[in-house]
Amino acid sequence: MKEKIYFIGGMHCASCELLIEKRVLQEKGVKVADASLGKNALRIEYEGNAPHVNELNGWFKNDGYTFSETKPQPKKQPLFYVQKGQQGIRLDRKLLRKKLGTLARVGLVFFALYLIEKTGAATYVNVSDNSSLGIFFLFGLVAGLSSCAALVGGILLSLTKQWNGQYGYDAPTRKKMIPHFFFHGGRLFAYGLFGALLGALGKAIALEQVTLYALITLLVSFVMLMIGLQMAGVTWAERFQIRMPKIVTRRIAGSEGKKGNQLPFAIGAGTVLLPCGFTLIAQGVALTSGSATRGALILLFFVLGTMIPLLGIGLVSVRGTANPNRARVFSFYAGVVLIIFALYNVNGQLNVLGLPSVSDVLAKDAANENVEVEEPANTTGEQQVTMVAKGFSYTLTSQSTIRPGIPTKLIVNNQGIQGCGAFLSARGLKSGFVQLQPGKNVIDLGKPKKGTYKITCSMGMVAPVTIRVQ
Repeated sequence: MKEKIYFIGGMHCASCELLIEKRVLQEKGVKVADASLGKNALRIEYEGNAPHVNELNGWFKNDGYTFSETKPQPKKQPLFYVQKGQQGIRLDRKLLRKKLGTLARVGLVFFALYLIEKTGAATYVNVSDNSSLGIFFLFGLVAGLSSCAALVGGILLSLTKQWNGQYGYDAPTRKKMIPHFFFHGGRLFAYGLFGALLGALGKAIALEQVTLYALITLLVSFVMLMIGLQMAGVTWAERFQIRMPKIVTRRIAGSEGKKGNQLPFAIGAGTVLLPCGFTLIAQGVALTSGSATRGALILLFFVLGTMIPLLGIGLVSVRGTANPNRARVFSFYAGVVLIIFALYNVNGQLNVLGLPSVSDVLAKDAANENVEVEEPANTTGEQQVTMVAKGFSYTLTSQSTIRPGIPTKLIVNNQGIQGCGAFLSARGLKSGFVQLQPGKNVIDLGKPKKGTYKITCSMGMVAPVTIRVQ
């Protein structure tokens, strides 16, 4: 057995590796083929004669891969340069147009997601103990289309990159969708079981572990960010591939999808623990239902609603990666969306943890910062912070600066808060998430210590209100 290494240009995902390996292994004498995205190389073990590099380039011409026997040196193409034989600095107009085009496409993706976020779809669907199962289905549909999709939808999009790579480009759509069905099957199983437990036992939802939820979400978001950078073609990020071992992906690719789907099922089931505000609302209603059957049905119909947009994300991803050339274009846009989702989630969790974030620019303090700090009322000996929760925002209606060591009440007038805003988070002032009921909510903050604190929602997506204790 002899060994030879070829260097490859044009690869961008695990499906490229499978496509190249499967084609090369068809050649007489080739016993082993190992393509590596991280190294941009193909290693073969063979008997007799090795395939010539021109043959490889001919086989994969339509797929956009190029092969060479020497490692190509990266070409740095400067935007500005000094043209030989002429004075002054020249501008590469072709490269400039390419960079501006890329920037415009990224900006278009940002703008489209911004418009979707501003639709306020959540304002049209509310749920309560008396809501029908159909309303919970619509509530789930809204959840799948709104800000919560940035978390679960982002996870699904990042996993899709790996799942597509398990089967290769030539696999039919129905086969590539198998992991997606297992993912949603896991969600249905976990949500139904959890809903039944909530309805039967009537125990409080574990909302006290705010920091733990935030750290888990941050970890998931950082993984999403890294995969998004890889999909968008960022060179340094491609060195850190997050993927299953090749021995597993090759086995799955040749097993008609019958093996290796336990992981998508388990990941789908695990999403029941993510602190999405819509999910917490549905879980809260299941808790108060007092019936295992009713609780299970509430969460099942909610998850069925979320499945429609999430399956749409999966189907678009599968269709968008049907061949290498189309996959490169889709990978770029999907990577940009994934980066936006990841940064959106990271920013939100920084709010939950009370740390500096981009949202601080939009933070809502008192309308008049010159309002003097009120002395505690003599009759009660306490100070109050008042706030209105409406739409998808919190607005202070009192001073934003209070005194330390004095009994304090946070009074929230819920005039129709939507989405994850229904679960208030004020780390450092109040432990756990607080579910806001319609009308007046009185929250005991105890005796606050000196510091600066943020009031936001369970996912940190409501622009935070800043409270200063000094």
